[in-house]
Amino acid sequence: RPAARMSRGGAAEEPVLKKPAAASGPSGHVKSLCNKVAKALLASPEYPDEVKHMLANTVTGSLGEPKEKRHAIQDSTIDMVRQVMESLRAAAQSKLVEAETKLETVFKEDEERQKSVQTAAATLEERIKTADVAKSEHAKSTSARMAAKQALASAEQEQTTGNAGLAVAEEKKRRLETSLETIYGPIKSGEMPAAEAQDGIKKIERLGKDLGFDMSLLQTVPAAFAKAPSDRGSFDLLVMSQIEAEFEKCLATFTDELANGEPAMKDRAAKVEAASNEHAQALAFEEAAKTAKEASRTEQKEAETEHKAMLKAQQQGASDMRTASAGVDAAKAELTELDEGALAAFGELLEFTEIPPPAPIPAQEEQDPAPATDAAALAADAATPADAADAASA
Repeated sequence: RPAARMSRGGAAEEPVLKKPAAASGPSGHVKSLCNKVAKALLASPEYPDEVKHMLANTVTGSLGEPKEKRHAIQDSTIDMVRQVMESLRAAAQSKLVEAETKLETVFKEDEERQKSVQTAAATLEERIKTADVAKSEHAKSTSARMAAKQALASAEQEQTTGNAGLAVAEEKKRRLETSLETIYGPIKSGEMPAAEAQDGIKKIERLGKDLGFDMSLLQTVPAAFAKAPSDRGSFDLLVMSQIEAEFEKCLATFTDELANGEPAMKDRAAKVEAASNEHAQALAFEEAAKTAKEASRTEQKEAETEHKAMLKAQQQGASDMRTASAGVDAAKAELTELDEGALAAFGELLEFTEIPPPAPIPAQEEQDPAPATDAAALAADAATPADAADAASA
């Protein structure tokens, strides 16, 4: 401590402290804080460059001064800086809110896409089952159509075989009836011209031979049939009578054969008709099943395309989620950097002072007053009346 100076009256005076030398400028720490604020000001997108540079250039001369030394104009400048800093934080906060809102929207969209993928997968599974059933039905209808075709062919073959003998009988009956009417009748009556008679006789012989007539009877035909009716003797008439009887016998046989075979023929015809109807119905069922199979296959392909599109959208949604999440992280980091950087520096500079904090008050030791009080009381009790009188006279 400096030595005390003696006053003219001889009393000692307290030493006079020298004024500390003026600092050359803000400390390095203060400069660092000012630089953070200035850098943030220059990065503000809401203000013109001229304004930002003006304010950045005033940071050191305003916030760099202790608050107790600041002039009102410096405070005004600081208020403008505060306005810009608050706008920066509001912008960073708004950016974070926007990023979080976007993330929430993307999350909801992703949930919807998840539901869409599940729906598309369920639809595809159902379409595949439907297509498999349609394919199986078409295979069954094809087998049924082939069986119906085979049944129809069998019925037609049975009809052809069963009707073959009747067809022969029908043809022989027709031929016989025609021959009786156009050849035998005219020859017998003599109405056939002589030029045609020989040919007619040959046809009668051939017909008899085909019908199985007795050959000895057929040998008598030319001589008997060639004569005019008036020239025929009893033998000739007998021959013609026997030939005619054989014709009538054959005609009756054919008629009976056809009559007896008619029920079976109708039955075979009915079987063919039924088989034909079944075949036509099987064809219709097969065509319908084929159409259903093709339609179900088309629907399956559509469902596959939709499912693939949903999966692709889901992948894009996952990418969007990552992007949106990264956007939130970036916005949070930007806000944290601003809070812990330029805004923290601005807050610290606002409270910057050179006034040292007051020294802490030492804690007083508690003293026990009881012994002194007790001693005084004991002294008072020990005093005699004489002592009291002496004290009063004195």
